[in-house]
Amino acid sequence: MTTIIEYPTTSDDEESLEDEKTTSGSFRNGDFQGRLFKWTNYLHGWQERYLILKNGFLNYYKNEFDIGLGCRGALSVKQALIQSHEFDECRFDIRVGDSVWYIRAHSPEDRERWIQALEDHKQLCKSESGYGSETSLRRHPSLGSLASTASASATSTGSFKKDRYLKEKLSELETFRELLVQQVSTLQTYFDACANAVTTGFEPYQKEYENASELDFEESLDKNEPIKSSSIKPGIDRLALGDHAAMAVDFKGEALTFKATTDGVIHNLAFCIELMQKREDIWRKKHEKELERRKKFQELYSKISKQKIPIFGSPDAEEGPHSTLKEEEFFDALDQSLDRIDRESDNYQRMSKLSSKSKTSTNETVDQSKSSQKNSPTTVTNATVVSTPNEGNLIIQGKHRLATEVERIVQEHLQYVREDVSHGWDLIHQEGEMKVYRREVEENGIVVDPLKCFHTIKGVTGHEICRYFWEFQYRMDWETTLDLTKIIEVLDPDTVIFFQLHKRVWPAAQRDSCFWSHIRCMSNSEEDQPTWIVVNYTTPHPLAPIKSPLVRLVANVALICETIIKEPPLNPKDIKRENIECKLTYVALINPGGWVPIAAVRSVAKREYPRFVKRFTSYVVEQTRDKPILF
Repeated sequence: MTTIIEYPTTSDDEESLEDEKTTSGSFRNGDFQGRLFKWTNYLHGWQERYLILKNGFLNYYKNEFDIGLGCRGALSVKQALIQSHEFDECRFDIRVGDSVWYIRAHSPEDRERWIQALEDHKQLCKSESGYGSETSLRRHPSLGSLASTASASATSTGSFKKDRYLKEKLSELETFRELLVQQVSTLQTYFDACANAVTTGFEPYQKEYENASELDFEESLDKNEPIKSSSIKPGIDRLALGDHAAMAVDFKGEALTFKATTDGVIHNLAFCIELMQKREDIWRKKHEKELERRKKFQELYSKISKQKIPIFGSPDAEEGPHSTLKEEEFFDALDQSLDRIDRESDNYQRMSKLSSKSKTSTNETVDQSKSSQKNSPTTVTNATVVSTPNEGNLIIQGKHRLATEVERIVQEHLQYVREDVSHGWDLIHQEGEMKVYRREVEENGIVVDPLKCFHTIKGVTGHEICRYFWEFQYRMDWETTLDLTKIIEVLDPDTVIFFQLHKRVWPAAQRDSCFWSHIRCMSNSEEDQPTWIVVNYTTPHPLAPIKSPLVRLVANVALICETIIKEPPLNPKDIKRENIECKLTYVALINPGGWVPIAAVRSVAKREYPRFVKRFTSYVVEQTRDKPILF
C-alpha cells in the first residue's frame, strides 16, 4: 500500500500573510509550490495560477488565497510524463493519459527547479508502492483467481458448457460427501463393536448365561445330551453366536457401497482437476497475451509522446512559426471555427428579427434633390467617437493630414476597377448575378491575392449600399466576424478612422485592424445617376498600437456602386424599387499577416468572400424594403 507522507503545515491564510508574493517554485511548509502560467484555452491563453506539489498530486489554484476553497484541478505525478518544450525555454508539458497541462515558468531556472521537483516526487511515489507494475501482475495470478474469473465471464457456448459440467460435478461431489458421511458413521459403529468384543469379550451374553437358572429354555441344543447341573457355569454355544451375528451390520454390502461412493468421488475429482488445468492453461495464455498487448501499448504511447502530436486547443497547434498542424489540418480547423461563427450569427439574426417585430419602425425623411445629395454631410454622433481632433469638433475646416493619401487611393481604385479580368484572373465562384475573380499574388511568402466581385442587386440604390457599408451604427449587424468596432478619430464628415477587433478563428491568431474609411459621391453629369464609392485603407494610429499576441491585418478595400433605373416613369417621384437596381463592384487586397498556410488562406478566401457579399447585400435589401428610396 502507498504510504502518504504527511508534512507539518500551517494555515494557508497565515502563510499568505506572512510570506511575500513569490513567483519562483520553492519548498514552503514541506511542499514544493509557486506561481506558474497555465494554458487555459485558445480564448484566454496563458493565465497565472498557483501550483502545489503534495502527496503524489500536482494541484493548481487560481491564487494562493484560494487554497482553502479547494483546488481547481489535479494530476497524478506518479503516472505523469514531464517534457521540456523544444523551442520555448520557459515551458514544459505534463501528460497523464489523455490529459495534458501546458505550463510556463517565469524563467528557465524556475522551469528546471519545477521539473526536478516533479521527477523527485515521481520517483518517491514509485518507491513507496509497487502495485500496478508488470512484475506484480505476474506474481499474483493463481489457479483460484483464474477459475473464479472464468466462471464469472463465460462469453462463449463452449465456456458455458464447461461451467455447467463443473457445477454438475460439484453437485455430485456434494451428494457423495453426504453418502460418505452416513457410510463412515455406520462402519465406524461396527468397528467400535468389534473392537469392544475383542478387548472385553461377549460381556452381555456372559451375564445372561451366569443367570441360566432363571432362563427357561424349552429344549437344549442337543436333545440326546442330558442337561447339566445348574451349578456348572454354562459356556457360549452356537445359539449365542447366532444371536450376536444377527445384531451385526451387513459388512460386505456396506463395504461395496463405500467403494462405489469413493470411486465416484475420485472420478469427479479427476474430471474437475482436468477441467481446471485446461482453464488454467487457457487463462495463462490470455494473461500472457494481455501483458504483451500492454507492453506494445506502452511502447506506442512513449513513441507518440516523443512525437508531440498536438491536441485540439493546445498552444502547439495554433498559428505560429512552430505550428505542428499540417495545411489540411489547419484548414479543417479554420473551417470548423468559421462554421461555428456562422451558426452563432444566424441565431443572433433570428433573435434580432423577433425583437425588431415588437418595435415600431421609424420613417426617415430624405431630401431627394441632387444638390442635397452632394452637399448633405454625414453626421457622426459623439457617442461613436473615441477621439476627435480640435477638441471634438466634427466639422474640420480645410484639408486633414491624410487628405492627399485618401485622394491618391481613391483614384487608384477608380482606375483599378476598370481593368479587364480576362487576363491573369481566375473565376473562383459564380452564383446567379455574382461573379468572383482572383489573381494569385505572394509577397515574402504571404498571400496577398487581389479579388474582384461583380454583382447586381435589385431594389436598392448605390447610395444605400455604400451608406450601410460605411455607417458605424450598422457595421456590427452585417459584419459577423467582429468582436469590436469603434471610431477613434474623425478626419472630416466623410472620412473617419476605425479600429476593429476580429473574432478569433482557431487555430489562427486573433487579428485586429486600423484603417481610415472614406465615402464619396461622383457624378459625370447631372442627367446620369451618381456613382458612390467607399474605400477602407490601413493606417497607423497612436490610439491603436499593435499588441501581442494580436496580428495586425492590412486591408485595401473599395466598394463601388452604380444605380440603374429601368423604364423610368415621367415623374421621378413615381420611381419604385421595382424600377431600380445596383451594379456593385467589390475590390479587396488583404494581407492577413502572421503564419497562416498559403493553401488555408486561399481556401478560406474562396469560401468567405462570396458569403460576405451575399450576406451584406441581403441585409441592405431587408433594411431598405419599406423605407423611402435614397438616391
